[in-house]
Amino acid sequence: MKRIYVILALLTVLTATGCNLQKQDPPAEGVVRVCSSMNRNLSEALVEAFANKTGIVVEFDPLVATSLSQRLDLLGNSKVDVWMGGSAEEYYMAAERDMLATYLPRGAAGIPPQYMDRDGRWVPLSIDYIALLSNRNNMKKLGIEPPSSWDELLQPVLHNEIVMADPVTGGPPYGLITSLWQLRGREAALQYAGSLRTQQVLYLPTEAKAGYEVYLGSKAVAVMSLRHALALEREHPFLYAAPVRDGNKNMITAAAILKNGEKRREAERFMEYLFSKEAMQIMREYQINQLADVLNDKNKYGDIGIVPNDDLRWMAGEKQALIKEWLNAK
Repeated sequence: MKRIYVILALLTVLTATGCNLQKQDPPAEGVVRVCSSMNRNLSEALVEAFANKTGIVVEFDPLVATSLSQRLDLLGNSKVDVWMGGSAEEYYMAAERDMLATYLPRGAAGIPPQYMDRDGRWVPLSIDYIALLSNRNNMKKLGIEPPSSWDELLQPVLHNEIVMADPVTGGPPYGLITSLWQLRGREAALQYAGSLRTQQVLYLPTEAKAGYEVYLGSKAVAVMSLRHALALEREHPFLYAAPVRDGNKNMITAAAILKNGEKRREAERFMEYLFSKEAMQIMREYQINQLADVLNDKNKYGDIGIVPNDDLRWMAGEKQALIKEWLNAK
């Protein structure tokens, strides 16, 4: 049996410190500290496979869910070597704080520049888009087809029938705001926001809870990530997933080396591993939409609609103000 070189901290410690982010003594040779914002099971599978392949000990912890500012403060004061699983906006803000080291893994060399940080401070691992998940039974009762555009959510019959996660969580709900703002301009976007507000949208803490409401039939349609919506559709034929046509978003998940880490060589080896065939296969098994796979298969998701060229400085730096203005639009 292969030896597993992975060290997991106690959950009670994680809750208190988050990702072992207290400053510690330098790790021994052949040790790398990895922190992850991604699914815990997927993260553990990746670090375990890397450790077994290389013999490098991995001190791994999930990143505790906090505000972006708090996460960056914790990471900036830590000795973590690699951070994986954050969004492009999060890595942009980390780069603005001069927290990230420049490194381009060989496997990422062919990724088109529009998906990359121009200075190579973070690299994209996967990509997702926004979808509308509808309950076919509810749609039949309402007498309409499942919506596939933002404008279709404004149909009067969908009053009190829409659910999504709180935009503060980022992801699809915040993508709705930034996409329409960039594509239509502030005035038209806020006009749409005011109309959507009259629909009495239900905001929940997580995307999973929003999808569950549609699964139960308590709500007719949810704003979700395309990956999760398609997974639910495959499992439950009465659900229908449609990519949003009139303002989608490139939702990128990335990875980066942190400057404060003390094991740069091991960190670079881990970054190389994330773009290896072995790591890609693990991500496929967890139904992660790897950027390379999506770019190689243009028909993977069909028509994902119009996608703006995101202004990461604006999206990350103005997030709280944008959400507040959007939710209060009349």
